[in-house]
Amino acid sequence: MVPADTLDQTIDPVALLTETIERAWITICEAYEVTVCLPDMQTLFEGADLSHPEGAAEKVVATMLLEVVESIGRFSPWYKMPARAFGLASVRDSQTNRVVWRLAPEASQKWGKILEPLTRVIRDYTGLIQAILLVDDLMRDIPGDPCVVASCSCLPPHTIQIRQSVLDKSVILCEACMQAYT
Repeated sequence: MVPADTLDQTIDPVALLTETIERAWITICEAYEVTVCLPDMQTLFEGADLSHPEGAAEKVVATMLLEVVESIGRFSPWYKMPARAFGLASVRDSQTNRVVWRLAPEASQKWGKILEPLTRVIRDYTGLIQAILLVDDLMRDIPGDPCVVASCSCLPPHTIQIRQSVLDKSVILCEACMQAYT
C-alpha cells in the first residue's frame, strides 16, 4: 500500500517547465507594469542553444524582455526608454553577421532570481523542450498541407491520419510490424 502523501511528491516535468516559464514571464511583466499573453515556446526558445542552459536561459529572458518592450503603452514611463534600460544589448552575431539582442551583464544580475530556475529547468528537461519545439513545428498549420491517411505493412494494415508535411519530414513506425507508415 502506498501512503497517500507520496502521490503529491510526483514531479510532472511539463508542469514544472510551464510553471517556471510562466513565473519568469509574470515577474518581468509586473516589473514593467505590462499585461500581455506569454509568447509560445517557439518564440521563447528561438535561437537558444539548449546545450548551454545558462545561455539558453538568458536568451529566453531577453526574448521575454523584447516581447514586453513591444507591449509598453505610450503613457508608461518606460515608453521612451532605450533598450539598455530594459537590460537588452544588441550584438552582432559573428556566424550570421546579424544583429541579435542579448541580455546585458547588469540584467543578468537583476534577473538572477528567474535565471537560476530557468537554467535548472532547461538543464534538467532539455529533451522535453526539444520535443515540445519539434511537435509545435510539425503541427504548425501550413496552408495547402492536407491531412492524409497513411498505412503500415500489417495485414490488415493499421492506418493513421496525419499531415502530409509531417509524413514527409519524419519516419513514423508501426509498433506492430516496425515498418514505416506510407
